[in-house]
Amino acid sequence: MVWALVAAGAAALLYHLGIGLPAFLIPLQVVRVRQGARHFLLAASVAFAAIAGVRLALAAGELAGAGMPSLVLELSVVLGMLGGLAWIQLPELLGHPARLPGGRVVRLLAATAAAGLASVPLFAYLGRSEAFTSGLRGLFDAAADLLNRAFDPGGAGRALSGEDLAGMTRVVFLRSYLLDYLLVLTFCWWVGTVLGRRPRPSGITPLARFKPPEGLIWPLIAGLALVLLALVTPLGFLELAGWNLLLAMLFVYGLAGLGILRFLLARFGAPRGLRTLTWVLLAVLAFVPGVNAALVVLIPGLGVSETWINYRNTERSKA
Repeated sequence: MVWALVAAGAAALLYHLGIGLPAFLIPLQVVRVRQGARHFLLAASVAFAAIAGVRLALAAGELAGAGMPSLVLELSVVLGMLGGLAWIQLPELLGHPARLPGGRVVRLLAATAAAGLASVPLFAYLGRSEAFTSGLRGLFDAAADLLNRAFDPGGAGRALSGEDLAGMTRVVFLRSYLLDYLLVLTFCWWVGTVLGRRPRPSGITPLARFKPPEGLIWPLIAGLALVLLALVTPLGFLELAGWNLLLAMLFVYGLAGLGILRFLLARFGAPRGLRTLTWVLLAVLAFVPGVNAALVVLIPGLGVSETWINYRNTERSKA
């Protein structure tokens, strides 16, 4: 009980600190690993109640305006993250083996897909709220004005408008928000599991042995097909679905590609210094324009190629 309450308090505190928001699931995962399902469910429930209570108290005077849509959005995100963390560990919470083939990777992707479906009515609701959209326009106008003053104080060039900034942000966000969800959920589960099982081994499949289930090649192909088709004909919602699907699958196969690289470096006896230099070089190149785009293709491509070329001669990952 004490562990659950401490974890719930830590999660709520991280969430309200702002900078710790992406990590607020970690204390809950630590409790799941160390104390079991019942303490995890209690901690998650208390954390959600604490977060909702604080946000409701802060927005109490604005619920008639933009406060209500903002509160619905925020609590939906929190509930979606908590639900995703529970779903990817359903076998552990229920106490019986997984029934869904593909292991935790497939459960992570299923949680991401469910979050995407749930976001459709949420976005529709937010789009109908004049107070919410008006508030967003004000935020983008202020941000555009700040950028104009920072990068063009003399006003020599064309000023960036709030509408321009909102349009660019909308395109990027709607094409990649499910990747963000997948990244946060994966990160919190991984860190919480490692911390929860210390000093024992985490039990997580090492990167050098990580292999996605073979069937995931089809969602990758479907996402790529939708993105390419959108170049020649408008697809609307399907284009956004294609981008989110493609980026999520590139992340999964990118991990596989990095795993292959790590395995090959170890197999061919690369010195520790060379291996470290390789990872540092990849990290630096990830921020070089043009080169980073090539890495986004080449590293997941290496992971995809293992569908036909068995570099490691090991079984597919179960977790």
